[in-house]
Amino acid sequence: MEGQGLKTGTTTLGIVCKDGIVIAADKRATAGNFIAAKDVDKVVQINENLAITTAGSVSDIQLFIKLLRAELKLKNIKTNRVNTVKEAANLASRMVYEGARQYFPSMAHFFISRI
Repeated sequence: MEGQGLKTGTTTLGIVCKDGIVIAADKRATAGNFIAAKDVDKVVQINENLAITTAGSVSDIQLFIKLLRAELKLKNIKTNRVNTVKEAANLASRMVYEGARQYFPSMAHFFISRI
């Protein structure tokens, strides 16, 4: 399309290595064509064992992380064991799917990993 620049969004990635996993994300926050910040942490620790990369609306992400942390802490208390990546990913996907129209309408994606 003539006259329109390439639209880009957040880039996140996960690399599985022999001795672990590397997760990363870019640091820039935008609002349309406006660069709102150049040093944003998009890799967030959700508990002592898990981290998540984030992309999407900041307010949606903040609420999502708050709810995910609370639900994982409750599960940890109830089961008296460390949450697995699979449990966290299933919970996150269920939260996004069930709340897509209600809580997180503009959420883009997440990547969860053990740290």
